[in-house]
Amino acid sequence: MLNGLELATVSSDGLSLLSLRVHGDRISPEFASIEISGGLYGDEVEHKHLIWESDRIIAPGDEVSVTFLETAISSRSGKTIDELYADEDEPQGPWQPIEQMFQNIAQRPKVRDRFSFLIHSSSSEPMSFETLPDDHSFGFSATWIWMHPERLRISLNSNTLENIAKREGGTDHASFRMQYGDQVKFRVDS
Repeated sequence: MLNGLELATVSSDGLSLLSLRVHGDRISPEFASIEISGGLYGDEVEHKHLIWESDRIIAPGDEVSVTFLETAISSRSGKTIDELYADEDEPQGPWQPIEQMFQNIAQRPKVRDRFSFLIHSSSSEPMSFETLPDDHSFGFSATWIWMHPERLRISLNSNTLENIAKREGGTDHASFRMQYGDQVKFRVDS
């Protein structure tokens, strides 16, 4: 849900992974966005990747809530990348070297100084966090995998541009699991 309005109910039937992700960075004009996706992945299966929400923009102070249901009926079908972006042209090269891409991003002006977060789950007291002064971006996620269908993993992290370029981990602000019937509310502000 976003600010009390349903975005999507998604059943895990026939899927091996489901994920909700809220992410943002300090240089984009958009404050943050939500993505809901999942699919069937593995060595001996026909792969499918579906998207229920793609880059839905959220504003400072918006609240995202996730309720982990034992059984659910999807409120709508997920779409493939081709279905979502049928009218868009394929990207054309030449591609910039990765080092140049990170240099260009580092030189862009900052639109905001930081992000602050409030997480409240049905099984814990409210938790508040802030990005660190050098952090470039954050990610909040709720992830379900078929190997542990009885739990949902919640995490919040932030990272510097330097660490992203080096493919190194950032700061883990929160990480916990939810059981059937639990709910988590996530609010991001600047």
